[in-house]
Amino acid sequence: MKKVFHLLLSKRVLTSVFYVLLISFLVVYISRIDFSALSRMSIGFGVLGVAVIVDLLSRYWTVAIWIVLLKNLGATKLSDKAGLSYVYAKSWLGRYIPGTAPWILGKIYFASQHGISKSKLAVSSLLEAALQIVVMIAFSLLALLIDSRFDVVAKETKYYIAAAFIVCIIALIPRFFNSAVSLAYRILKRKRIDPRDLATSRTILTGAAMYLVGAVLNGLVFFLIAKSVYPPLPFSDILFVMAIGNLSGALGMLAVFVPSGLGVREGVQLILLGLIMPASLAVVITVIARLLSVVTDLLFFGSTIALKRSTTTKS
Repeated sequence: MKKVFHLLLSKRVLTSVFYVLLISFLVVYISRIDFSALSRMSIGFGVLGVAVIVDLLSRYWTVAIWIVLLKNLGATKLSDKAGLSYVYAKSWLGRYIPGTAPWILGKIYFASQHGISKSKLAVSSLLEAALQIVVMIAFSLLALLIDSRFDVVAKETKYYIAAAFIVCIIALIPRFFNSAVSLAYRILKRKRIDPRDLATSRTILTGAAMYLVGAVLNGLVFFLIAKSVYPPLPFSDILFVMAIGNLSGALGMLAVFVPSGLGVREGVQLILLGLIMPASLAVVITVIARLLSVVTDLLFFGSTIALKRSTTTKS
């Protein structure tokens, strides 16, 4: 009985610490947004509303990918989709805490309470992060390389980009991909991974294909934000703007010690958006993109709570 009490106490303490850190860093994050850039700007709120809906849809799509990856890895007890969506949304907010660990460890900790194997949760989280970054970068680099406006970039830089694209493709080969995952698992868990928990070609290809859809959704959100600020932006630029959104997002994820990639994403967006619009408008777009991301994350979290409660009431 005493052990059970201590276990429950530790769970409450860990959950409380997670929320305290989350709220603290979220407040700091929002305080760093330059709201003055929004003054005296005419913004298309109707287009922004559509962007929020698409962005929320993309959040639920990532939940679907996570569940599919877990299923392909042999995980069981995945029937509570509402509960797992809530776990994912809560852990997703951990991105606002510096470092990748809160996002990954939070998901492992909260999802393991549903009876899912911690080792499979760890592998699925590593798969998620790696696949998402690789696919977003590959999508972005390919779209930028075939765009004539990217000619302003030096040839040497283009060669580096082309090499990075090839590396991204090679990274999706199961042999190399699993080697990287095994190394990451050994660093995080300090033990060797069970070979049965490694991803098959089918798992990697399925995840990559699903994340490609996610990259399209994410890119579309960024284009809609840009369109709401700069209505003359032609639809012929949609692929270029989608590439900017995905590349900045991927590089922001790689900046693991910066809360949700703050500053890294904006830097990439400002440089590339400056090729197709005035710099002053590019600044406004980066601010709105940041603000909308926070709003969508909170809506995502709130909607999963409502969904979870609704499912519990019906059962």
